[in-house]
Amino acid sequence: MKPNVSLTHGSPVRNTRSTGGVRQRQSSEARKVLVEATIRCLDKWGYSDTSIARIQDEANVSRGALTHHFPSKEDLMVSTIDHLLEKLLRPSLPSKRLTQSDIVADLRWLAKNMTGSQPGRALSEVLMATRTDTKLNARVSDRLVEWNQKLDDAVLGFYASPHGDDEDVRLIWMIARTFMRGLILQQPFTPDPAQIDLAISRFGALIAPYLEMRQRKGPENAQPV
Repeated sequence: MKPNVSLTHGSPVRNTRSTGGVRQRQSSEARKVLVEATIRCLDKWGYSDTSIARIQDEANVSRGALTHHFPSKEDLMVSTIDHLLEKLLRPSLPSKRLTQSDIVADLRWLAKNMTGSQPGRALSEVLMATRTDTKLNARVSDRLVEWNQKLDDAVLGFYASPHGDDEDVRLIWMIARTFMRGLILQQPFTPDPAQIDLAISRFGALIAPYLEMRQRKGPENAQPV
């Protein structure tokens, strides 16, 4: 089977469908490189000092290459938010059938992904920026509402209320996510990781009586978010 002919050096295109697929993959890879560079910049510099120029330097691309995929900073932040939140829907931890005693383990996983990692800190930077950056807020506010629904639906596929109240489960995990984001602000005041872990354990004990495992159908391949 002959390889597709390259678009470079004036070579003819012999398989437009395959060539289109190559271009699509290259575009997807380029966007991923830019999003990952944005995450590193957000973690290092914060939202306000994460400029297009800094992202360009971090990704080692030209300004034209960056703006070809993302014409504005807000465009880039939308894709970055999608990338970060999608990871919370598809964690890599191995699945097992949990009991209520494992809620603390779930919270530790959430803490690792939301507070103890570069992507988690980057996400918090963008979320906090939406409060004062009107242009960013206008672009992402509806999207964040949609993502909140997706995260809640994922939780409901895993946890249930002992009283059959799904809205209570949503509320509890909204509180849990808020608690985890708050830990990012608390960490500079609590340099001892053992204290952070103790807070997570205590919080887990507080919410455990209000949750139980939902009987699930199909492959057990996800963790709560």
